[in-house]
Amino acid sequence: MPVVTRTLIVLAAVLLIAGAIPISAQDSGGARQQQPAASVASGELVKIDTSAKTIVVKTESEPEMQFTYTDATKVTGAEKGVAGLATMTGSSLTIHYTKKGQENVATEIAVQPKKS
Repeated sequence: MPVVTRTLIVLAAVLLIAGAIPISAQDSGGARQQQPAASVASGELVKIDTSAKTIVVKTESEPEMQFTYTDATKVTGAEKGVAGLATMTGSSLTIHYTKKGQENVATEIAVQPKKS
């Protein structure tokens, strides 16, 4: 194989690789931007609607905050998961959530033990 042909093949390979680098960098940056930031709220459980999958909590900063939950929402400190919260009105909760449009979607709900 002549030197000129080999040089052109190597040059073409380098240009292909160099062209792909900015594309992959943009893809990874775009994926990071789409993940919503996680937030935390603490307060007193006001009510829970298991059919609508919503929880209302009274916090110090706001009179009431509403959260939706899914089957994937992790619940600690309550028997039977989210269903167990139905009997725990007045309990202190810490909710980790993300914003999805206008909704606060709970990813984790931690029930603090009641103080005697």
